[in-house]
Amino acid sequence: MHASTIQAADMQRSGIALSATVIFALVCAECAAVHSQGHVQGQIVSDAELVKVPVIVFDKKGSVATDLTKNDFRIFEDGAEQQIIGLEAERVPVSFVVLADLSSSMTRKIPFVQDATLSLIDEQPEKHKSDEYSVVGVAARSRLLVPFTDDQEDLEQRLSLFLTPTKENTALFDGVWLGVSTADEEAANKNRAMIVITDGGDNHSRYSLRETKRMLEEADVPMFAIMAKSSFLFPGFSSPSEGNPLPHKKGPMGAIPSFPSGIGVSDGDYIGPAERRGPENMKTLAEASGGGVFTAKREEDLPRIVHTLGLALRYRYFLTYTPDRLFGARRNQSATADRPQQHKIRIELSPKDKFPGYSVPYYKNSYTSAN
Repeated sequence: MHASTIQAADMQRSGIALSATVIFALVCAECAAVHSQGHVQGQIVSDAELVKVPVIVFDKKGSVATDLTKNDFRIFEDGAEQQIIGLEAERVPVSFVVLADLSSSMTRKIPFVQDATLSLIDEQPEKHKSDEYSVVGVAARSRLLVPFTDDQEDLEQRLSLFLTPTKENTALFDGVWLGVSTADEEAANKNRAMIVITDGGDNHSRYSLRETKRMLEEADVPMFAIMAKSSFLFPGFSSPSEGNPLPHKKGPMGAIPSFPSGIGVSDGDYIGPAERRGPENMKTLAEASGGGVFTAKREEDLPRIVHTLGLALRYRYFLTYTPDRLFGARRNQSATADRPQQHKIRIELSPKDKFPGYSVPYYKNSYTSAN
């Protein structure tokens, strides 16, 4: 990716912003001037901040929990509990960036890459709720293979031309930068997510793990890594260009009712604790973005994991609050700061005995404000 593009994307992410994400929760902030202290030489002083937190919740089976209310959540900022003033629960359109590792280390796992990509596509998109997909290929350099499109049938046909192995090194961190930049600059939907299909290795990037982690902390694009266990191999693989079709096997999917009454997940649509573990690089980056890592142990695990992850990103809760630090004594203390302040976020379900085995694993747990 060209340095000028990275710099431009980085500049666009400056200012007051909050991002967090549940399959799997993701936190983003929207700041608004809504409080006036009166007229001072014709000027209005505004200092109120509205924080909107996307949250994904899993139930005790690992399925996406969709029947929660505002009263089921507690949210804390810097250790102090906040008053939740709003909860949105609806199916949202998502712009997905699929980051496909096509480097030499993934040669025998290319069918895994192909199947994971196809499993993500929503087979029954709701009217006026259009998801879109973009595909970035990673090898010695990162390339945008497919610009954002909502034509799922066309995308499925074109993937066989692009998702083929290379004999190159892996510039995975550079690919993450390109994926975030693509989402920032080209995504049509406000809600975005990056799905990285890889073994987690990097041996060719210009950007370091530390630089990439810092960038993801500031971005509004949660990253989720889908990984195959080392034993997950496809011996004798030859690419689709040699006459073999994509290995994806589509199964029937039920209609998806309106959120939050249920999303039609079956007993087979879940993500267990063992599948949330992955190599350290991906864990570090995913958690910095508010995302997570999922590992498929067997071929049959893959569509279940990816489908459930896709549901979780499409059916998120959005909690809204105004930080109480902006009022009273805490507000006066904050106002004396002459530099941006970092704030820690914690979300939990309450009462705990009502939600045994539930988890709120994915959201960005910190953000920076102007005061």
